[in-house]
Amino acid sequence: MKPVGYCSQCGFFEGETCRCGKGKILLTAERRLKISKFLSGLLRHFGEEFGLKIDKNGWVELKEIERLFKKRYNIGLLEIRAIVETDTKQRFEIKDGKIRTRYGHSNKRINPKWSEGGNIPRKLYHGTAPQNVNAILKEGLKPMKRLEVHMASDIKTARETGKRHHPYPVIFEIDTNCLKRNGLEIRKKGKVFTCDWVPPECLRLV
Repeated sequence: MKPVGYCSQCGFFEGETCRCGKGKILLTAERRLKISKFLSGLLRHFGEEFGLKIDKNGWVELKEIERLFKKRYNIGLLEIRAIVETDTKQRFEIKDGKIRTRYGHSNKRINPKWSEGGNIPRKLYHGTAPQNVNAILKEGLKPMKRLEVHMASDIKTARETGKRHHPYPVIFEIDTNCLKRNGLEIRKKGKVFTCDWVPPECLRLV
């Protein structure tokens, strides 16, 4: 992960400098990673433990996050927006003075069944640890500790995600037409696609 900064001409940027070279670094790579992980955790899993009021669609008042982060990390709205705007996975969304994560929730009070719309690829991909293969081939892909199954539009992204579970993940290819025939909704959330479950007949090892 790289540092993030802001420039009045170039906007938010990732790396040591912006295009014009006049930007200012807001967060080092180390602080960006630490704060980004905490922000994800708050919005996906344990925000209520910190007194946040999370609505049924996962939205939190941005001023609540700003107040908490000012106290915990001594940063403000500019740094929070830098994390959101430069996130390549498009995990976060800011709208109408509120913030949420698009996917990855375990908080059962949040309703994950929304979609941004758009085209659904015929094939999607999911990376996982090799030891999970037999169970998946028998029972399909389940959300496990999350509310949804997460899928990527390409093998490279699925492999990178799978490396969180194993250094050499295996990749499953998912037939989205098969999901539709089984009455399963596919939801688009940023660069990620989700559904409630993937039956065994809708997937194969790549």
